[in-house]
Amino acid sequence: MQLLSRLVPDDPAAAPLPPSVLTEAERVVAAIRRPEEAQTAFDRLLPALKSYKADPRLVLQAAMLVEKQRKSDGMLEFWSDLALMFPGEVLPLRMAMRWHRRAKRNAEGLRMLHAATPDAPADLTQAETRLMGLSELRAFTAIDEMMVGVLATFPGARPIRMRYIQCLAQQSRYIEADRIAAGVVDREKLGASSRAVLDLIETKARILRRCAIDREDEILGSIVKRLADSPVRPLDRSRVGAVAFFTGQLGTGGAERQMTRLASSFQAIHESGGLASRRRIMLPPQVCVRHATPGSGDFFLPVLRRAGVETTVLADIELPKIDGIDEGVRDLLSVIPEDLAEHTAKLLRWFRDKEIEVAYLWQDGGVLSAALAALLAGVPRIVTSFRGLPPNLRPALLRPEMPALYRALACLPHVTFSSNSAATACAYEDWLGLREGRIAVLPNAIPPVLPEGNPADEEWWARTLHRSPGCSRTVLGIFRFDDNKRPLLWVNAAAAYAEQDPTTRFVLVGSGHDFPTCADRIRSLGMEDRIFLAGLRQNVGFFLHRADLVMHLARMEGLPNVLIEAQLAGVPVLATPAGGTAEVVEDRQTGRLLPCAEAPTIPDIATLLAEMLGDADELTRMGAEARRHSEPRFLIDKIIDRTVDLFLDVKGSA
Repeated sequence: MQLLSRLVPDDPAAAPLPPSVLTEAERVVAAIRRPEEAQTAFDRLLPALKSYKADPRLVLQAAMLVEKQRKSDGMLEFWSDLALMFPGEVLPLRMAMRWHRRAKRNAEGLRMLHAATPDAPADLTQAETRLMGLSELRAFTAIDEMMVGVLATFPGARPIRMRYIQCLAQQSRYIEADRIAAGVVDREKLGASSRAVLDLIETKARILRRCAIDREDEILGSIVKRLADSPVRPLDRSRVGAVAFFTGQLGTGGAERQMTRLASSFQAIHESGGLASRRRIMLPPQVCVRHATPGSGDFFLPVLRRAGVETTVLADIELPKIDGIDEGVRDLLSVIPEDLAEHTAKLLRWFRDKEIEVAYLWQDGGVLSAALAALLAGVPRIVTSFRGLPPNLRPALLRPEMPALYRALACLPHVTFSSNSAATACAYEDWLGLREGRIAVLPNAIPPVLPEGNPADEEWWARTLHRSPGCSRTVLGIFRFDDNKRPLLWVNAAAAYAEQDPTTRFVLVGSGHDFPTCADRIRSLGMEDRIFLAGLRQNVGFFLHRADLVMHLARMEGLPNVLIEAQLAGVPVLATPAGGTAEVVEDRQTGRLLPCAEAPTIPDIATLLAEMLGDADELTRMGAEARRHSEPRFLIDKIIDRTVDLFLDVKGSA
């Protein structure tokens, strides 16, 4: 992503921006509806951007055209750069906070926000800016703490009070919002839209009080309890009917790859007339995602389409009216968060139209967005797929509605919770207070890991071998470049080992927001001919079959796909013991586990690398044992059968 600060002229003598250029830019930006339109408009605006003196109004219009292209890589750096370029402008700071949240770098965002607003909350203007930034970070506790002081110091400050009221309403905290609204002075001087907001909040607070709901985070759980006795369509367990896979998006993560793999396999079995767990798959599977973003955001969407899997993007569906439900439930649906209300309305219609029999909801966001709709539609089977540690251990992913919703769902006999590892299952059971074994464990499904690549893979590999002729061994990493996977630690550990062992090259496959940082680090270390970045690749088997060892340094994991694939390819693994990693890698049998996942050290990593790479016979033995150990547990045919059994076996309540 090219930074706009590098495009605008840094010349005091540059011509000032003509008003007509700005007016036209504003008109064009307001009219943009599709990503490709935004790209075209940006290209047209670029000459003006380069010709006139830097004007924040024009630069920020251009920035919004970049945002509307729905790209993800580099956007955090893009908006952070603009926030530094125009420190008095609110928009770039807000957008930088939004991308810090999306990148799960909230702590870094908070530091940047506090540095930009050092006098908040005593300075009202800075307090309002900080409030908007904290809202983007969803740092609601920090907002509440700040607003106690702001409201005490500036009781008559209407604009920031109204912003806080709207922030509370976005969280469905209508009772608190109604209490804060009582302090709005000169209400008769408000505009019509602001008065309408206050009236709506009063109405919704009245609904909550009437339903005896004191805490807004209990609303979803209360709705589930009201639906507990609702009729559920019968399920024919002799065959597999209409199955819907639902998740948030189709980015480059392991969960997205796993869901895509299962849906594609169901499609292939249906088309071939084959059986899964001795049952016919009568209908093709359906996939629905909340949104799809061009580029890395919809990495697996083309894979699904090539497999012939019908895929629906919820964001593209027109919002329908909810009908055919109990009036009390309808009232409660009116007070849930706006995004969940929209997802529920759209999915309720979609589940009904498709006559879905099994709703397979992936990850916490999928459960939060789709569980109510599946219940309202009378779907006979609802199955969750939890991945990684639960949200109480990953606060950036926690929404306050989750615990009450999950506990209420766990009481329904036609709802089954599943996870991809025993470690994940135990962590969720502990969090929710469920009995041990309540959450079924269904490992990731992996097809045979084949060594074939495409011409681009072959060409890249040939160049890499040419650039590292003295290296006879390859250590491989395959992961998303984010804080959890610790790519910079991986690069630093690789560089430290490469200094002492000239016969080993290091190859990284993947991308993400830390990719540029890693590339810069490799250059600064002078390691371009020892540590190689392959970027995103579809054919991971091509790289695995050319590796001697896979190194994985994650903080947290569910059941890591790449380590299963490595073991199936007969490649030993060196990894942190994060999450379900120990369920994949048997220490000293199929690989080595570092002492801890929280703070692995470069000396510890180097020691195990030296031990493993220094004994070729032991490395070969570990690889053979890895394949033997993994094939019966993770190959896709076995997991498809177990998935069908899970779909058709109604479990008892917790």
